[in-house]
Amino acid sequence: MKRPGRILNNLLAMLLTMTSLQAFAETQLGGRDFNHATTGFPLSGAHATAACETCHVGGVFKGTPRNCDDCHALGKRIVATPKSTSHIVTNAPCESCHFNTATFFGARYNHAAAIPGQCMTCHNGRQAAGRPSTHSSGRKATDSCDHCHRSIAWTPASWNHIGVTPGSCTTCHNGSTAIGKPASHTPVSIKGTNQCDDCHSFTGWFPARFKHNTGAACSSCHNGTHATGKPSGHIATTDECNQCHYSTIAWIPALGAKPANHIPYNAGAQCKSCHIGTTVATGSTLHAYVYPGFPCKTCHNTTPVLLGSMERKTIGSHEGSTNTQDCISCHATQYNQWNNP
Repeated sequence: MKRPGRILNNLLAMLLTMTSLQAFAETQLGGRDFNHATTGFPLSGAHATAACETCHVGGVFKGTPRNCDDCHALGKRIVATPKSTSHIVTNAPCESCHFNTATFFGARYNHAAAIPGQCMTCHNGRQAAGRPSTHSSGRKATDSCDHCHRSIAWTPASWNHIGVTPGSCTTCHNGSTAIGKPASHTPVSIKGTNQCDDCHSFTGWFPARFKHNTGAACSSCHNGTHATGKPSGHIATTDECNQCHYSTIAWIPALGAKPANHIPYNAGAQCKSCHIGTTVATGSTLHAYVYPGFPCKTCHNTTPVLLGSMERKTIGSHEGSTNTQDCISCHATQYNQWNNP
């Protein structure tokens, strides 16, 4: 047991130390007006209100630690708040994650030095947050975190589809590993069979646009149930959509209704066979759909007058012809010239 005299001596020694430290600060360093930043260690946050002797133990200024972990750790000469027992296991300097001296909260690791694809080195559930229970299957359980997540936050997350084989969407988008087809895609149509990327892009579900490369009839989808159908004010017709709508990007522009004086064409011929975009085919391309189903004089006679810039002659008064004859009685069946080659 210590004697009262020794305890008193120790208290006096401590008081003298504190007094001398304060005196040194006031006389040698300019007192309260001393700019600590001139030492290369500006006082900010909690350091600005700490007593001098907290860091300058025993009145010794020289050799005072400057690095955070020289003080903020257990067993150090200077007593400061150490890492908590729940802190991630790391040997990195405090300032690698803690960016201010006012509080330890709001820490964020600087991933500049992190190696892509090596997230699990730290995010393993021990050193840092690992995969949640929702990531226990599929590629969520095996791929590196940075395949979906950014280094600044877990959310929002977006799957990086680079390297994904087109047409293999349902490998993940099956409703378990990743979002699958919603209820609106359940009817038996081109939606209960096609892959997601037939309509959707890799960056978002919307906007979605179907890739019209299947060759299926328009009405198999555009029936008002599976896809947009004819509106109430549409021209009365049973033709397929692509007879007038020649673009799969938008409904308009469209060719419009067939005029009454349209050139007759063989059964089964489609508008787009001759109406290519905004132009009309001529020559052999055009004639492939109007002959031999119709005689030449159907169009090349002066009556009736049909659409088109074709040459017209009156059969019966042209070069001794008769009304029972057709143009090919004298002319060759070359669809871009009247005479033989």
